[in-house]
Amino acid sequence: MKARKSIFRCNSGASMVEFALIAPAFFMMLFGLVEFSRLAWMQQTLDEVAYSTARCMSVQTSCSTLATQRSHAVDRAAGYGITVTSANVTPATNTTCKTYAGSNSVTITANFNSPVTGMIPGLSRTLTARACFPVLS
Repeated sequence: MKARKSIFRCNSGASMVEFALIAPAFFMMLFGLVEFSRLAWMQQTLDEVAYSTARCMSVQTSCSTLATQRSHAVDRAAGYGITVTSANVTPATNTTCKTYAGSNSVTITANFNSPVTGMIPGLSRTLTARACFPVLS
């Protein structure tokens, strides 16, 4: 009886047991936060690259051909550390965008590679960004 009371009063392993119970949830939340932050950053960066490319098409003469438009988007994304192939860049000229006729638009798709995307159903592995800019005459 005395031995049983001393076992229940002993707290030397309580912290280790509590840590073992809480650690998996803590680390899942920590790594999930990091991956969702990467996802948000990549989406915002692709939006900026698409906008920059559409603006280049409308304002500058250096983006006058399809090859230079795609090259501009690929180079701009590479500057941020994102790999985009020229096949994933779709520029369109003379479109109506946000009620402005004769605008240029760009659609960019990129893969988001993360171990979290396989664990969470419904989380897209492909990000899409679309931007437009009116043609200035």
